[in-house]
Amino acid sequence: MRVLLTGASGFIGREIARDLRARGHVVAGLVRRCEDPHDFTADFLQPDSYRDALIAFHPDALIHAGWFGVAPRERDLRTQLDNVAAIGELVAQAASAGARIVLGLGTQAEYGLTTGFVTEDAPTRPVTLYGVSKLAAGAALLRLAQQNGMRGVWGRIFGVYGPRETAPSMLPWLARELVAGRQPQLTACTQNWDFLHVRDVASAVADLLECESAQGVFNIASGAAPPLRDTVLALRDVLHSSIEPVFGAVPFGPEQIMFLGGDPARLMRTTGWRPIVPLAAGLLEVAQEAQEAIDQAARLA
Repeated sequence: MRVLLTGASGFIGREIARDLRARGHVVAGLVRRCEDPHDFTADFLQPDSYRDALIAFHPDALIHAGWFGVAPRERDLRTQLDNVAAIGELVAQAASAGARIVLGLGTQAEYGLTTGFVTEDAPTRPVTLYGVSKLAAGAALLRLAQQNGMRGVWGRIFGVYGPRETAPSMLPWLARELVAGRQPQLTACTQNWDFLHVRDVASAVADLLECESAQGVFNIASGAAPPLRDTVLALRDVLHSSIEPVFGAVPFGPEQIMFLGGDPARLMRTTGWRPIVPLAAGLLEVAQEAQEAIDQAARLA
């Protein structure tokens, strides 16, 4: 299958491209800075920058993993809304180029503040413009897919983590603090949070792409939401067991997510997908990456 992938150089996009190529698919990434000979430089917010290349590539499928404004400080900015119009144009252009499948990546933020594991038919009450825009973009993608006779899929991702994260995130920050020998200043960490390894996210996306019966909204989640404090201490034990994190040093924000967990039953039932990276193994990868970064910095100093 010929797959056009936006966000191919991002944290999740890189793993999706790797997984798809390992399965024998031809992948062309739409990226702002071209690092791979299979990719082409373009900006999905600007149709004129990608239209000719998209037509020339003639994709069978579009996977939209790109998004403008993923950093925490950007998630309630009005510019989030630019993504909605952009995804509409991108899907329309892909349909014109012959694509018959369109798959976009959503987020648990579309559900808003939840108190337990959510299924795809749970109420959607986003509390940030990031969540609002993702929800609108998913609805637009699925409607445009229907209008153009394409199979449309929207995957809502929960708690992704792993090596080479490109946006500020708790686990890499925590690992760096521990490697440096500092006591992490944290909230009470009484939340329950899902953590799903990025390789498992990529395999879920690939399975949804390949499964002809997959259509509509799917949660991409581990199905577990352990206490956040347990996850923090597990990473601490890998790196620096003598350090005691300072729980409660940072107050919860007004819109703190206390339970982050999705029910992946529909994804599993439809595609047969299962997560395969245990949390302990994934935390070890995060720890090793932080240690290697510190060691490299020391060598260059």
